[in-house]
Amino acid sequence: MLLFTGCQEELCEELTENPLRVGFYIEENGENIPVEIDSMSVVGIGKEELLYDDTNVGMLELPLDVSRDSCGFKFYFPQKTDTLKVYYERNLSLVSIECGFVTFFEILDLEMTNNVIKSYSIEEPNITNVNEEHIFLTVYPDFD
Repeated sequence: MLLFTGCQEELCEELTENPLRVGFYIEENGENIPVEIDSMSVVGIGKEELLYDDTNVGMLELPLDVSRDSCGFKFYFPQKTDTLKVYYERNLSLVSIECGFVTFFEILDLEMTNNVIKSYSIEEPNITNVNEEHIFLTVYPDFD
């Protein structure tokens, strides 16, 4: 009986993917107020794959490229388009024997266009397995 228990596989209970979490806000009286975007699609630049297509979007998760130090996204709003390029450092870390390796990221800089997105702030530059927003994107109040 002891021989069989020593060969059981342990399950990985840790998060092994670390997406970039982006929240949308409107600035009112110097404060960022969460807002939902009525309709939006997001495409990864370079791979041109649809990453997101939904309505009433307040926050979304975007995958970062583990093989490069930057990646870009194109945001399609009903009337306008914006792009966001993220520059980051990668850190490969062993989570556990059960889970293997995972890539953590540190945001270094952002570039963006300003058609719907007015400004950004990097709220948490370290992208780990903690579930929190990393970037606040402030949109113009009349972006529709």
